Amino acid sequence: MATTEDFDSEGSDIELEDSGEFDKEVIEDGFVDNMLDDPLDRAQVWDLWDTEGDEEEEGFYGFQVDWRTEGYLPRKAKQFTRKPGVKQPIPVDATPLDVFSCVFTDELWDMLVTETNQYAEQTRGKTTNSKWNPVSKTEMKTFVGLCLAFGILKLPARRDFWRQTKWLYQTNVPKAMARDRFDMIWRFLHLHDNMDTAVDKTDKLWKIRRWMDLLLVRFQALYEVNGFVTVDESMVKYNGRLGFRQYLPMMPVKRGIKVWVMAESKTGYVTHFQVYTGAIQGKTEKDLAHRIVSDLVTPYYGSNLSVFMDKFYTSVKLMVDLKVRGVQACGTVRANRKDLPKNKQLTKKAELNKHEFNVAQRDDLIFCIWQDTKAVMVLSNYHDPTAHGLVRRKANGQRQMEVRVPACLADYQQHMKGVNLLDQMVGYYQIHHRSTKLWRRLFFYFVTVACYNAFVAARSAGGAEWKYRRGGYKDWLEDLTQELIIPVTARSAPNVLPTNPTGASAEHDLVQINNKRKTCRECSLKHCGTNVRPGSTLMGCRQCNVPLHRECFMYHVLRHK
Repeated sequence: MATTEDFDSEGSDIELEDSGEFDKEVIEDGFVDNMLDDPLDRAQVWDLWDTEGDEEEEGFYGFQVDWRTEGYLPRKAKQFTRKPGVKQPIPVDATPLDVFSCVFTDELWDMLVTETNQYAEQTRGKTTNSKWNPVSKTEMKTFVGLCLAFGILKLPARRDFWRQTKWLYQTNVPKAMARDRFDMIWRFLHLHDNMDTAVDKTDKLWKIRRWMDLLLVRFQALYEVNGFVTVDESMVKYNGRLGFRQYLPMMPVKRGIKVWVMAESKTGYVTHFQVYTGAIQGKTEKDLAHRIVSDLVTPYYGSNLSVFMDKFYTSVKLMVDLKVRGVQACGTVRANRKDLPKNKQLTKKAELNKHEFNVAQRDDLIFCIWQDTKAVMVLSNYHDPTAHGLVRRKANGQRQMEVRVPACLADYQQHMKGVNLLDQMVGYYQIHHRSTKLWRRLFFYFVTVACYNAFVAARSAGGAEWKYRRGGYKDWLEDLTQELIIPVTARSAPNVLPTNPTGASAEHDLVQINNKRKTCRECSLKHCGTNVRPGSTLMGCRQCNVPLHRECFMYHVLRHK
């Protein structure tokens, strides 16, 4: 990433007139060739001169020191230079698993399988009573599919999905994977080798860092945003002891791990993210918000991307730096930020009536204060100070009505919702589990985010005739779960017994086969994983030499048809 020293942070987005002498001197000095070696400079070459001599572009107005409240200079937003939508060909009739595989590729599945098996072998050397068979890719997909299913169909405890004694808890989960096998995979699930000496273990997220980086690459390779994004924080619930656990009382998830997210405003598609890990070497980071926004928008330098953010991030310095790098930004701002207007009519001391506003301009920066229930301050680096928009507000306790506001504030209300939409959709079907391992919480959070990103990409490629357009994300996620879950046979798998067994077979005879009572085989299978003790009997199947109750004999016959 380019450093701030490479740009004039106090300048503005201006255009110099095209002249023959200037071009000649620049080319002779080799200045253009040197600039074009840097991709960022190639993207910004249009900010330095106009190669076509476009007469409609605005002229050079100089550098303003003070904010002006009249005689505004017109500004025009620039178009996003990239093509929005899916970047990879997705057929209209693609299944949910086909699209999900574009995000969760074989490389990620192989990493899960390899590291889980390796960690199991390393751990089993310390315990003598652990039973483990290496997990396959099919089993891992079934395991992840069941975890997604647990987020859709919620029960009080995870083991309730394998209970068969009560009709309320009878599900098809036991047919997919044995409870003990699921618990064993859950126990040894891993993403990075603990014995790896090359990894930087000062990184607090080293156990999941490589997996997250690969997933982020897939997010950016699958889909391009429409030019309007939101930067905000998302919370991953975690109540364990952790040095960088955050408390945000205004968030739905109040305690947990903070994730900085850049998501498309319209859909909530995640195009970039960073996990906050607290102070670096015990020192609080200076200009944290400035650095976070700069890191998240780095892939979009020179693209005229429009970024919307709240008052935690917005500052005059950030707006200027983003403008120089070809990124348009808008956000609410705190009244105590540096370099804001000092005029009383542009501060909270301004005695404005409800829904009145004042606007100020300095170069490309636009500042407005609007009186709603409280004073709202907005800062932008690309809006026209004379443009206006409409928002819906209640006035004097009446029904909602349209209120005239500056364009920057109307756009902020329209586009500042991407991350909130993401949190809403992910929160509906997030798997709830207790774990002291922070990387495990992040793993299932990002798996759910990957599902939602795949859904957004599939919806974009499907068009108006897409079959999930009416059913929505829930219907799509249910079908994805069913595709991932491939029934895995295991010796310890509980069986779902038929409710109305009928018929018999001459190949099985119920007779007394024991002189001493033994546990009924069918009762043992039926009550596996519960606190119910199976009964004993003297009777059993003569051909199979299996102890059985009279009432359980028909189940045994049907099982061996």
